[in-house]
Amino acid sequence: MPGHVNWWVEGKPTARLTELLGDPDRVLASPASVARDRVGRKRFYRLAGAADSPALFVKIFSVKGPAAMLRSLLRPSKAARELSVARRVAELGFDAVVPVAIGEERRFGALRRSFCVTREREARDLRALLEDPATDAQRRRALVQSFARLTRELHGAGIDQDDTSPNNFLIDSAGSWALIDFERCNVGRVLGKRRWTLLAKLHRHDLGVTRSERLRFLRTYLGHGTQADAGERSARRVAWLQIRARFDRVRSRDARRAASGAFREGRHVGRETGADGESWFVKGRENWAVCRLELGRAEQRRVWVLAHQLERLRLPALRPVRLGRHGVELSAAESTLPSQRAEVARARREFDRIGTFSEAPQWGVSRGRIALTNLSGYRLG
Repeated sequence: MPGHVNWWVEGKPTARLTELLGDPDRVLASPASVARDRVGRKRFYRLAGAADSPALFVKIFSVKGPAAMLRSLLRPSKAARELSVARRVAELGFDAVVPVAIGEERRFGALRRSFCVTREREARDLRALLEDPATDAQRRRALVQSFARLTRELHGAGIDQDDTSPNNFLIDSAGSWALIDFERCNVGRVLGKRRWTLLAKLHRHDLGVTRSERLRFLRTYLGHGTQADAGERSARRVAWLQIRARFDRVRSRDARRAASGAFREGRHVGRETGADGESWFVKGRENWAVCRLELGRAEQRRVWVLAHQLERLRLPALRPVRLGRHGVELSAAESTLPSQRAEVARARREFDRIGTFSEAPQWGVSRGRIALTNLSGYRLG
């Protein structure tokens, strides 16, 4: 049974926030609340505002296991830390979405859950804007350059946002930026070469950004103009080599994590036991159109793991759906693509850089995007 939650509130609470503080579990189970995708031990909700007040976003951190509960006696909760870091970022002059309330549920001093509540902003995140077909080339160029300047200012101020994701940066209609999600953020560091690692983590996000737009980002981040001299071009090349080396390490780590999680029940992968034995499936893809590969048992498992790795690496390939006794199911390809298309050539170069083909690659369109269809003929490393 849920226990009592102690709350700390910033400013005067709205009517909806007052309801949440009184009984969070009841309010989050009400029709006014919409649950978002669960990430590990975190749960997300959007709680509609009452009257003219804005909606609330609620993030719940769960603590399970004796070791984690013991550590919670000596450390602040994740919600408390997020509030502290958001305040420090705001004090440095950046627009940070500071939590309006945090809560902790403890039993005998051990933390069980913590709550972080923020107000919704009238803004869109960088990922949504870049992936929006309505964003034209001029708007994309302005977004990339503005984001590069913001990133340079953040790094110069010693803000180390380890989870460097486009979702964590909001921009309103006036072009002003706001920062959210400070769970894995540190303030006050001298970043030095650490900034290249942060840029490498940002670089792994696809977003449909072209090579020239990535170059424009780096040029703006380094403070170079469009007509760079030889010294500036040399500095840009050195920076890119630093980023690329770290990017390769980040992608290798992502591939290992995807491989280890391919059979682990958690956020993405579920397991079920039926008459045919155990099977694994990717949550949320139960109704996808699929193609089934009937391979040897060992090869089925290899393709299943590889499909998870390629998805984590954001390489264009059929996506994993289900692995069972009778085969591995991947997202279906609605049509085929000729091998001479320019986007196929670019994709082939990405695959060649980190693996080898034992047979000629075949390409198709799956769920509206280009995809490698014969995964059994490819190996990483």
